[in-house]
Amino acid sequence: MIPDDASPLPGTEVHLVESRAVADEFKVLLGHCGDTVSSPPATLWLTDANGTFGAAVDVIRGLQLEAHLPPMLVVGIGYRRGPLLDTLDLRTRDLTPTVDPAHSRRLPTQPRTGGAPAFLSFIRDELMPWVGARVSFDPNTTTFFGHSFGGLFGCWTVLSAPTTFTRYICASPSLWWDGHAVPALLDALLDAPLARDVRGRVHLVAGEYEDPAGRHREVAHLPPEPAAAELLSVDLLGDARAFADRLAALRAPGCEVSFETLPGEFHISVAPLALSRGLRAVFDAPR
Repeated sequence: MIPDDASPLPGTEVHLVESRAVADEFKVLLGHCGDTVSSPPATLWLTDANGTFGAAVDVIRGLQLEAHLPPMLVVGIGYRRGPLLDTLDLRTRDLTPTVDPAHSRRLPTQPRTGGAPAFLSFIRDELMPWVGARVSFDPNTTTFFGHSFGGLFGCWTVLSAPTTFTRYICASPSLWWDGHAVPALLDALLDAPLARDVRGRVHLVAGEYEDPAGRHREVAHLPPEPAAAELLSVDLLGDARAFADRLAALRAPGCEVSFETLPGEFHISVAPLALSRGLRAVFDAPR
């Protein structure tokens, strides 16, 4: 590990972890925020670590200056590639819960979809024990954060394997995926006994400008991209609000749901603020 005085992000580690479940190798980043040695820390599990890890570590350390958050280990799950833009095909593979041939036709550079069950198995059965063997973390304060497809993965996990984490921050979830397959799964639970198994503190966040009008303004400086044009018409804000309302309507005894709109934010700008607001929400910090 690079010494702290020579590192641009002190107190962090980089590891390569092989996954049998996914049949691939992941770049796993560990960030020690506060005293993670004296007692088991809380954990924050991040998708898209190639683009979110550094910001997450700095956000958490800033909030810890006024004791808004406990000591925390950040576990960033990324890929052996460069920045986030280089990982779009792999994140589509791992974070989408169903196979959607229409998406693969729309964006041929993202041909593999529906790998969320294997990715979840990697986290639960391989990565969590791997991290636990290195840092003894508190299993009662495990928090998930994901944005866009990561938020979709979080919403799906809340319904499919809710005990994986105790807190969920789902930012701008891509609930439009595969004809709104995840909201349909939630609707199927409304009258089902399994609804009582849904648990955890779930905070959904979206930006004010993540409606169709805002999405079109967001890309005003980009050349037209006909293949992805229909994705600009999805209502991420409305979908997130509706999902939060329907999840709360389950009235599951162990599930606490909240929703927040962040003023003036687009899909591309909302993630760091969503993480800060979400952490304060699920840890009862000042807001």
